[in-house]
Amino acid sequence: MSSQRLPSVQRLIGLARSNGIDVRPTLLRIIVDQFVAETHHSAAEVTRFGELVVNLLPKASEADRILVAAKLARHRQTPAVVARRLAADTGVVARLVLTHCRALSDDDLFLAVRSGDPLKALAVAEREDIGLAALVALEDMEDPVVKAALAARIGRSPVPSREPLMGPPVDIGRRFLAAATAQRETMLAELALSQPALPPGLGPRGAAKGQGQGQGQEIEVAALSRREGALAEAIGRTFGLDRATAARIADDTGGELLVVSARALDLGREATTRILLFSHEAIGTSVERIYALAALYDAVPRGVAVTLVRAWQEAAPLAPPVRTVRHQPALAPDASDRMGARQAASPAPRQAARSPAVRPAASRLPKGS
Repeated sequence: MSSQRLPSVQRLIGLARSNGIDVRPTLLRIIVDQFVAETHHSAAEVTRFGELVVNLLPKASEADRILVAAKLARHRQTPAVVARRLAADTGVVARLVLTHCRALSDDDLFLAVRSGDPLKALAVAEREDIGLAALVALEDMEDPVVKAALAARIGRSPVPSREPLMGPPVDIGRRFLAAATAQRETMLAELALSQPALPPGLGPRGAAKGQGQGQGQEIEVAALSRREGALAEAIGRTFGLDRATAARIADDTGGELLVVSARALDLGREATTRILLFSHEAIGTSVERIYALAALYDAVPRGVAVTLVRAWQEAAPLAPPVRTVRHQPALAPDASDRMGARQAASPAPRQAARSPAVRPAASRLPKGS
């Protein structure tokens, strides 16, 4: 937003400088009105708007913050930093943002439910799209209003703006790999509603029953070693994936791909947390992200994780090793002839000649006795 678009802002700033009047609440309302009046802004304008609003919100009254939240809740380019600041406000201010704003991630919704504010939990329950971790947190609540909001979701038509997940499993696996971090938990929640329960003993191809823990130890050791490429190699060997897909899972900064892989092997929350701590610096240095991913591991049904891993295996299988054949002349004897020649050339072990048994002299009897 350039200064030419906001002539009233310039007048307000001049008035404040001359008379010492606090015009920040009025400036906040004007900036927000100018922002929502247009449907598209450049990246620089969105960044500048976010910086201004975050600095002006602390001095605004609750009524002004409610007004700002109502105007920005449905705007497509609301900065995530502003949406998070409003979502962390009181329940009255955060309600519309938590219900409608698409700038909030699944982690933000999960933290809002865990805040203990019933208004925030109800707002998240009324959203059209809820991440799996937030959905599980809502189901654990005993608030009857929240339970009624969750019950009202049954039979609700899907969100038209979101691409449906129904389709070949290979496409679902590719879309999950390509999705942004904020979209993956929503995809997991939708898969959890559509996938049947996993039959006992069934897991990813190549992981026999009872071997998941052993293969998971290989992945954990590779992550703890922090050797470049070790984690990707272990993932590729465990699941039979090609090098590119295994590297994509290992190097993913969001961590959801590693969580799905660990859940498919049923490694447990503690082992998964250790893998996440050492797999990527961006994940291991964020306490909130570690807790969110650990909660995601508990929330993801194993059948969903196995479905995604099998989709990756089908889309990017590991190429079979190429056997190199050594040149052998046409007239060379075959293996059996060479073996027979070696046996014939080797000297046979000599067996000691058996001498007749000689009775001791003392035991000989004289003739005629």
